[in-house]
Amino acid sequence: MLLKEEEAQGMNPKIMIVGGDYTSDRFGSALAQALLEKCPLASLFGIGGPLMNAAGVELSYDISEMVSLGVFQSIKGAHIVKRLIKRVAEAIDQKQPDLVLQIGLPVFGLRLLEIVQTKDIPVLYYYTPFSRGFLNVKPGDFAKVVTKVAGISRFETDLCQEAGIEAEFVGHPLLDLVQVPARKNRRKTKGGSRNSSIIGILPGSREVEVKNVLPTVLKSLEQLRKKDPNIETVIFMPPSIDGDFAEKTLKQGLDHGFRLERETCRALENADLAVTSIGTCSLEASLAGIPSLAVYKVPSTTYFIDKLLNRKPYMTITNNILRKTVIPEYIQSDLSHARLAEAIWDLLHNEQAQQAMLAEFTCLPRELGGKGSIGRAADLILEMAGCAK
Repeated sequence: MLLKEEEAQGMNPKIMIVGGDYTSDRFGSALAQALLEKCPLASLFGIGGPLMNAAGVELSYDISEMVSLGVFQSIKGAHIVKRLIKRVAEAIDQKQPDLVLQIGLPVFGLRLLEIVQTKDIPVLYYYTPFSRGFLNVKPGDFAKVVTKVAGISRFETDLCQEAGIEAEFVGHPLLDLVQVPARKNRRKTKGGSRNSSIIGILPGSREVEVKNVLPTVLKSLEQLRKKDPNIETVIFMPPSIDGDFAEKTLKQGLDHGFRLERETCRALENADLAVTSIGTCSLEASLAGIPSLAVYKVPSTTYFIDKLLNRKPYMTITNNILRKTVIPEYIQSDLSHARLAEAIWDLLHNEQAQQAMLAEFTCLPRELGGKGSIGRAADLILEMAGCAK
């Protein structure tokens, strides 16, 4: 018996997913997998990176490399964004999606969402700028271009609801994605000398970030190894960082052995301490129960620094969620190799400070929800896209 036209369309929703950086590509990939498991006939297309593409999202544009290089933060980037918005708007007219799903920081600003709203297409926002602590986006303006928010933290959900934005708390995807052994088992897992310390370095997901931060971090580690030659280093470079760039950067600043990893879980699995960027990897280390320090530095000429400074006093995602400075932050001019080396050494040898930090981390699951968040978000997406159950 043939399905009615309405039922057939409900079984085959067209969902446009828009992301730009490594984090949105990673979360978009996880969502795409869940969506296709729940609704195999769903048509997924949009803007993202290689992870989304591998998960079954037909990419109209892969802008991950431009985002990693910081192109959109330059003057030239404004012209590129303008051209891309025009092309994406044409793609929307051609494919007529049932829903537009925006993930993460809007590399197109809110302009693309404004265009979508004029076409009467519902917009679901997942991982909003508010979840990252960015306050340059006004809730009132945001409410005009978003149909609903899939909240990944209670703070973000409450903030949106107070601003009159419809929001449903689904929970943070990292609670499903983080798979790091419990801290108490790390020494056993490592199987090495108890006299050595392992430091995980997660300097960021964009080349523009890594280029400005990693040399200082590596110089601080060189200084520390003069005190303790047994310190081991594991450095995380996401797939969004070009392999040649990663190797070249590391060789410039590191005279001793290190291990390069392309997955956060591999970089963190045996770490006694982590030095991370202020972004998602900071939260990932926190959820894994690893004492951390946060670092960040970009050229002062980029407009992104103005947005960054609007995040005071909580720049690191973990601190923003907990609404207090739990993880020490070394931002812009506060970041020096001598200062960072001293902070790493002090935290590495201060069990009381470590335990106090870990105690604060235990509050994160309550703020971020339980496991199954990706499935809950996928259910909400399909419901808004009109997928028949």
